[in-house]
Amino acid sequence: MKPRQIIQESTKLKIVQEVLRGEFTKEQARRIYKIKGKSSVLNWMRKYAGIDQRSYGVDPTSQLLKEMMKEPENTQKLKARIKELENELNLARLKSRAYQIMVEKAKKDYGIDLGKKHGAK
Repeated sequence: MKPRQIIQESTKLKIVQEVLRGEFTKEQARRIYKIKGKSSVLNWMRKYAGIDQRSYGVDPTSQLLKEMMKEPENTQKLKARIKELENELNLARLKSRAYQIMVEKAKKDYGIDLGKKHGAK
């Protein structure tokens, strides 16, 4: 059996920060730092999501992880806004179609041309 690899907490935190900043993917970090466990970086990312900021100072990693965990809340708000805008768009399309029918009806029944006349001065 091979001896177990021991990685310092500060190194783990550094690796997680680099991955979260986008400097490396989890797999690239694993290769660069010669980490043997395939899911070690992911486990560290999960672990440091609950870091006590008083013990490590203000840690941008844990703040970013906490923001990432809030993403579904933001996603729900955005989905609701999209739904609202889609409803407004459908209403605008219905109004547009109603005006178009009204113009066609006025022209057909009353001989009034309400359409825009190009070239009129």
